[in-house]
Amino acid sequence: MRRLNRNNQTDVFDQMQKMFEEMQQMGKNIVPSNSMPIDIKEEDTQIVITADLPGIQKEDISLKADEEGLVITGEGREEIKEENEKYIRRERSARKFQRKIQWPAPVKTESVNANYKEGVLEIKAEKQEDSNGHNIEIQ
Repeated sequence: MRRLNRNNQTDVFDQMQKMFEEMQQMGKNIVPSNSMPIDIKEEDTQIVITADLPGIQKEDISLKADEEGLVITGEGREEIKEENEKYIRRERSARKFQRKIQWPAPVKTESVNANYKEGVLEIKAEKQEDSNGHNIEIQ
């Protein structure tokens, strides 16, 4: 913990403000497990998954799909640069994330495609036809 200089009262408040800002910045680097909100929608012929990834570049996202489900992994980087009369500050942070999503219905893995625009990742997959048979119309 830092020692505060009590000679100048405004300096004490400046130091407290700086410590508060540093603690806020440290809190931003802690990624909760639910940091990637998703929506899963099952339509007649496909599954649509939407994930919010603000501030993440498309190149930093990786997707892998198999019969079981979908895995979204990635890494976000942020750089803060602040300059004023008293100090210069330059900070970098990185966070990694991974989310496993189980398909709500069997899908054709070769049909999975993804689109990323303005921080929103949209994944679509065609559903497999039921292997339990099909409905028969009675005449």
